[in-house]
Formats: sequence, structure tokens, C-alpha cells
Amino acid sequence: MNDNRNRQYMWILMFVVLLTGSGTIASAQVQIELKPNEKSPTKEKPNFEDHRTIPAASLACTPEEAKWWNAVRTTSEAVRRSRGDKKSRKQFAELLVEGKVNSYTVPIPDHKAIVLSQTEPQYTEEARRKRVGGFIGLRLEVLADGTVGKVRTLNSLGSGLDQNAIEAARKLVFLPAVKDRKFVDAVIQLEMSFNIY
Repeated sequence: MNDNRNRQYMWILMFVVLLTGSGTIASAQVQIELKPNEKSPTKEKPNFEDHRTIPAASLACTPEEAKWWNAVRTTSEAVRRSRGDKKSRKQFAELLVEGKVNSYTVPIPDHKAIVLSQTEPQYTEEARRKRVGGFIGLRLEVLADGTVGKVRTLNSLGSGLDQNAIEAARKLVFLPAVKDRKFVDAVIQLEMSFNIY
């Protein structure tokens, strides 16, 4: 092949060697042709920066919905940066209410609830004295308004740590789960850790 043809096409040769029952070797050659700059087909995945970032609008929406969604995203970053201070939490909650009142559709595909801010659970003096440590699994309801509903412990460490884990879970701030372009209630599981150093 000439150099020009080499630049136009990339040849991939694979040799498959098979051992047969008679002890002889058989081979087969498979040739796949790719044009320059052509990528092999792959399933596209949404490009969410990370699991805690609210994605940009990717579905059709009205200009009002787009403006609202951008405000939700901006305020969620304020919640994250401020670690859930009262002012940013209040603004975020107001935006979720505004979306519900105006019947806005959420302009992203189905998505799990996203934690925006969390509070670390506190140790109790009793747990310190007894040197209690470990994890408490929690099952909690994330409501469509971004608040936490029912919280249930899945295991117990005792010494007041279970209650402190529940209190910390109630202070979590979420973007609610999205289903069919609406915020919906969801149940999630998480762990709170208590370590003594």
C-alpha cells in the first residue's frame, strides 16, 4: 500500500488461534476497516462532571424553565460552597417551590437525588469514653421538595450515636430525584462514620 492509502485507512488485523481436539492449529483472520478520524461506535453516556454536580439542561424546555433551572444550578453551588448555610438553603428551597408552583418540567433525564450539603454527625461523651467507633447505615426518604422525610437506622452503635446520625441525616440538603422530568420522592441508603483517632 502507498503512504496516502495508509493515511486514509487504518487496518486492524487480529489473528485468532484455535486449538482443535486433534491437536492441530487453525487460524482465522479478521479485518476491520476504520476511516481516518472515525471512532468505533460506543454508547454515549451523559457527561455529568461528577455525582454531586447538577447537570445543565439537556432536554427541551421553555425560556422560563431554562432560566429557573440555571438559578437552581447556581444556588445549588452556593449551598455546596457555604456548606448549607441558612440563607443559601432558603433560596434553594424557594426555587424548588417556584418550579412546583409554575409547573416547570425538569430539563434533565431521570436522575438520582444529589447531595448538596451534609453535616458530620457528632460524637457523644459516652461514645468517647467507651471508644465506640464504626458505621451506622441509614435508610432515608428524600422528598420531592428536597427535604428529608423518614429516617431509619439499619444497624446500631449505641451510646447516643444512632440519634446523632439521624440528626445529621435530617440536615442533609438534596436536589430531589428526577423521574419523567418531575421531582419525585426517593429512598436512599447511606452510611455515617464515627472514628476515634
